[in-house]
Amino acid sequence: MVAAGSMVAAVEGLQTRMAGNAATSQKLTERLAQTIRSDPDCLRACQEQIEALLETSLRQAQQPQHSITMEAKNISEGQDLSTTPTDVRDINI
Repeated sequence: MVAAGSMVAAVEGLQTRMAGNAATSQKLTERLAQTIRSDPDCLRACQEQIEALLETSLRQAQQPQHSITMEAKNISEGQDLSTTPTDVRDINI
Protein backbone atom coordinates (compact mmCIF):
# COMPACT_ATOMS: atom_id res chain seq x y z
CA MET A 1 0.00 0.00 0.00
CA VAL A 2 2.77 2.41 0.94
CA ALA A 3 4.76 1.59 -2.20
CA ALA A 4 1.72 2.03 -4.44
CA GLY A 5 0.78 5.30 -2.71
CA SER A 6 4.35 6.51 -3.16
CA MET A 7 4.26 5.66 -6.86
CA VAL A 8 1.05 7.63 -7.43
CA ALA A 9 2.41 10.58 -5.44
CA ALA A 10 5.64 10.53 -7.45
CA VAL A 11 3.84 10.38 -10.80
CA GLU A 12 1.57 13.26 -9.80
CA GLY A 13 4.57 15.25 -8.64
CA LEU A 14 6.36 14.72 -11.95
CA GLN A 15 3.41 15.58 -14.16
CA THR A 16 2.98 19.16 -15.21
CA ARG A 17 -0.38 20.83 -14.91
CA MET A 18 -2.08 19.80 -18.12
CA ALA A 19 -5.61 18.94 -19.09
CA GLY A 20 -6.51 15.38 -18.20
CA ASN A 21 -4.01 15.17 -15.35
CA ALA A 22 -6.69 14.26 -12.79
CA ALA A 23 -8.10 11.56 -15.05
CA THR A 24 -4.65 10.04 -15.58
CA SER A 25 -3.96 10.05 -11.85
CA GLN A 26 -7.32 8.48 -11.11
CA LYS A 27 -6.72 5.72 -13.67
CA LEU A 28 -3.30 5.02 -12.20
CA THR A 29 -4.73 4.88 -8.69
CA GLU A 30 -7.48 2.49 -9.78
CA ARG A 31 -5.03 0.28 -11.68
CA LEU A 32 -2.59 0.06 -8.79
CA ALA A 33 -5.42 -0.57 -6.31
CA GLN A 34 -6.63 -3.40 -8.49
CA THR A 35 -3.09 -4.81 -8.76
CA ILE A 36 -2.51 -4.82 -5.00
CA ARG A 37 -6.13 -5.83 -4.32
CA SER A 38 -6.99 -2.75 -2.33
CA ASP A 39 -9.74 -0.15 -2.28
CA PRO A 40 -8.89 2.87 -4.50
CA ASP A 41 -10.12 5.25 -1.78
CA CYS A 42 -7.74 3.69 0.76
CA LEU A 43 -4.88 3.99 -1.71
CA ARG A 44 -5.77 7.65 -2.34
CA ALA A 45 -5.82 8.29 1.42
CA CYS A 46 -2.41 6.66 1.77
CA GLN A 47 -1.08 8.80 -1.09
CA GLU A 48 -2.41 11.97 0.52
CA GLN A 49 -0.73 11.09 3.83
CA ILE A 50 2.57 10.47 2.03
CA GLU A 51 2.29 13.82 0.24
CA ALA A 52 1.47 15.63 3.50
CA LEU A 53 4.43 14.03 5.26
CA LEU A 54 6.72 14.92 2.37
CA GLU A 55 5.52 18.52 2.42
CA THR A 56 6.17 18.74 6.16
CA SER A 57 9.63 17.22 5.77
CA LEU A 58 10.52 19.64 3.00
CA ARG A 59 9.41 22.61 5.11
CA GLN A 60 11.53 21.41 8.01
CA ALA A 61 14.53 21.01 5.70
CA GLN A 62 14.19 24.65 4.66
CA GLN A 63 14.35 25.97 8.23
CA PRO A 64 17.24 28.29 9.14
CA GLN A 65 20.65 26.98 10.24
CA HIS A 66 19.68 27.50 13.90
CA SER A 67 17.65 24.27 13.84
CA ILE A 68 20.62 22.36 12.42
CA THR A 69 22.77 23.63 15.28
CA MET A 70 20.13 22.48 17.78
CA GLU A 71 19.99 19.07 16.08
CA ALA A 72 23.77 18.74 16.33
CA LYS A 73 23.55 19.63 20.02
CA ASN A 74 20.89 16.95 20.56
CA ILE A 75 23.10 14.37 18.86
CA SER A 76 25.99 15.25 21.13
CA GLU A 77 23.70 14.82 24.13
CA GLY A 78 23.11 11.21 23.04
CA GLN A 79 19.60 11.36 21.67
CA ASP A 80 18.60 8.48 19.38
CA LEU A 81 18.10 9.89 15.87
CA SER A 82 17.19 7.92 12.77
CA THR A 83 19.64 7.80 9.88
CA THR A 84 16.89 7.64 7.26
CA PRO A 85 15.96 10.80 5.33
CA THR A 86 12.42 10.62 6.68
CA ASP A 87 12.22 9.16 10.12
CA VAL A 88 9.92 6.16 9.69
CA ARG A 89 8.93 6.46 13.32
CA ASP A 90 7.08 9.69 12.46
CA ILE A 91 4.76 8.09 9.88
CA ASN A 92 1.20 7.55 11.11
CA ILE A 93 -0.69 5.48 8.58
